[in-house]
Amino acid sequence: MTKDERQRNLILHDKNIYKGLLTLAIPLMLNNFIKTIHDVIDMYFVGRIPGYNTEAMNSISLTFPIVFAFISLGIGLSAAGTALISQQVGSGQMQDAKKYASNLVVIALITGIILNIFSYFSAPLIMQLMGTEGYTLANSVKYLQIRAFELPVVFLFFAFTAIRQASGDTVTPVIYGVVTIIANIILTPLLVINANLGVAGAAYATLIANVIIMPLGLIQLFKSKTGITISKEYLKLDPTVSRLIIKTAVPASLGQAFTAIGFAINNGVILSYGEATVAAFSVGNRLSSLILQPAMAIGGVLSAFIGQNIGNLNVARAKETVKKAMILSIGIMAFGSIVFMNFRVFLAGFFITDNPVTLSLANEYLFYLLLGLPLMAIFQTFMGAFNGTGNTKYTFILTTTRLWILRIPLVFILKAFTNLGSSGIWYAMLASNIIICFIGYYLYKKIDFKPKITIGKERRRAIKAAV
Repeated sequence: MTKDERQRNLILHDKNIYKGLLTLAIPLMLNNFIKTIHDVIDMYFVGRIPGYNTEAMNSISLTFPIVFAFISLGIGLSAAGTALISQQVGSGQMQDAKKYASNLVVIALITGIILNIFSYFSAPLIMQLMGTEGYTLANSVKYLQIRAFELPVVFLFFAFTAIRQASGDTVTPVIYGVVTIIANIILTPLLVINANLGVAGAAYATLIANVIIMPLGLIQLFKSKTGITISKEYLKLDPTVSRLIIKTAVPASLGQAFTAIGFAINNGVILSYGEATVAAFSVGNRLSSLILQPAMAIGGVLSAFIGQNIGNLNVARAKETVKKAMILSIGIMAFGSIVFMNFRVFLAGFFITDNPVTLSLANEYLFYLLLGLPLMAIFQTFMGAFNGTGNTKYTFILTTTRLWILRIPLVFILKAFTNLGSSGIWYAMLASNIIICFIGYYLYKKIDFKPKITIGKERRRAIKAAV
């Protein structure tokens, strides 16, 4: 049995679904963890800039929603690619899978270049509209403009990850991620501290680390002996294929983009509470994102699992996978929350070294974040189910409702009509996470688990005959 056959068997036929989920999720978990470590590294070293500890950290943390807004299109393309390519793989239509993969790469590159240009020239206006000023304004603009040049490469990597993940390979993206983070770990202190580039040094380190690895990824996209590869003959956009990719990607992308804009608005409210609250918020988010990686990984793997089983016309197994992914994810998050709850002051103190007020706020914020981690497991599982079935319209509804209809109004209401102060932000976040779980369940019951791709009659007969 070849490597590709083993991966297909694990997803489509292995009776132990928990084993399959964990086998594929662990590498993806490490990959997500590595990406989060990059943000932590940036925060750590810029927080050591003499005289500007808090302002330097804020220069990076306040740009996060903006960077996320730009890469949201890449996230949507990745979700669409994983769903559609995995359905082709599950149905055994490998040539069509190659066509979809090739079109995905072209669309990702074009989108990345357009956003590179837009991000660079719009950075000053965006940061001014967010209310930043002085040191934070100047350095956040520099950070955004430098990182704008990594967008074409990052979008290509989104496509690369979707293609590999759709065929059951979650290991290869981790290898590239490890190389990237090692380069970033080496470059960040050299550029931030030794070269005295400050916040800009962190951006340059990230840009260089992302760019140097991409040639190897492109070679593998064309030459890999396993999984789905791309072909020169399909690099010319096919109207039908590209239209379906974009149609599936747009709701997921818009959902992520609206989420990022919502976070920017939320950050504007947080900024009104002062620098200490902003720093506590950014540190708390960085730490909680590390613990959240297992739930995000399981949700990501769930998309490929569901996609392949839908393509293989095995609806019962697809539904059973969702159920077991939910149980597994909630269990891991509950355990992580209990373990880290008692260490939150120590962890926050690793980043906040000279401000006891900020440390106290971070401790309070982490309490509510950790309390709500099992809720995030439910949220991520529903996201994986919606993306895997190609029902990205529900992804859009779920993400925008949680932030725009629930969280942001609650934040403004608690700020205007109570004396809770910054605690109102934490309460609003927890409440929105509770309510969205019920909305997610309602939307999940509406999924039909039908393929979004066209499966030929011969393939349908072959699939049914193999059952």
